[in-house]
Amino acid sequence: MEDDIKRMLTRGLTSSQRYIPSWYNYDETGSKLHHIFATENTNYYFTSSQVSALQENIQAIIPRVPYDVTLVDLGSGNCSKTRYVIDELLKSQKHLSFYPVDVSEDFLMASVKDLTKEYGDSLDVKPIAEDYVKAIEELRMMEGPKIILWFGSIVNLTYAEQVNILSKISTIMSDRCRLVFSADITQDKETVIKAYNDDQGIARTFIQNAVVRLNKETGSKIDLKKFTYEVDFVCNKEPHLLSYIQVYMQAQENIQYLIPGLGIDLVMEKGERLYFHEGDGYSYKYTLEQLLHIVEKAGLRLKDNWSDDQKHAVFCLCTSSNADVQ
Repeated sequence: MEDDIKRMLTRGLTSSQRYIPSWYNYDETGSKLHHIFATENTNYYFTSSQVSALQENIQAIIPRVPYDVTLVDLGSGNCSKTRYVIDELLKSQKHLSFYPVDVSEDFLMASVKDLTKEYGDSLDVKPIAEDYVKAIEELRMMEGPKIILWFGSIVNLTYAEQVNILSKISTIMSDRCRLVFSADITQDKETVIKAYNDDQGIARTFIQNAVVRLNKETGSKIDLKKFTYEVDFVCNKEPHLLSYIQVYMQAQENIQYLIPGLGIDLVMEKGERLYFHEGDGYSYKYTLEQLLHIVEKAGLRLKDNWSDDQKHAVFCLCTSSNADVQ
């Protein structure tokens, strides 16, 4: 385990509000479990809503331009939604350079293999197995017009991180570049809680993989049966705030577990919580006014947006603040 990961895990597990960073869940197993969570959990609306919005609006979201573009996908996963964009771009250009970015290298390379088999020579896939910050620095030297995708992943960052990553993306955008990101605009409490605490336990299995990975990589033996899995929803509609869910496991008794790989003990009293996210929330929910506020704070311009019929997902088209995109 890398030293910086150890430091971040140690900080989270020893903080006053104990947590495991949400990104830590995405090893190869976690990425596979996330796909199951997003596609087989009948209460999870966000993935199907994104697909619906893409299907209905792809020609508007990705309008044709009189030049070839390069495609970048931050947090690409298995590229299931990205394929709609790839197919649309290949209608107007014969060859497409594609940079998928994902922190899970094994999962990323499996996706690359599938894409190469599916699209052949028309798609030149250049994977980047890094986090957002490192990937954006690698992409900084890329010249020419780009379409940068960031589907869904913004919702799992803290407010400050959302603004920070959007700001960094803006620094690699010329006046012929576009950013398209999607976000969750659902505000109904019951709908949101059911999505992350479904009766089948699909969401719980995915989210608690963070503890399974921690046990595997650090030699700890944290017993999930000693905890209850809990989900709360906090609604905020002020422009400078966000709604969010909180996901945590709560100790049913006093516990103490040695975590050899980190050189610490996890000590918790009965009723104490271990969160599966840093900051206020695990998955943020937005109003359009809140999204506009974040985009402008990051130095970008929100040019247009599209949502599904149920108003669960929204796609936002952004340009640099001084751009006049065709």
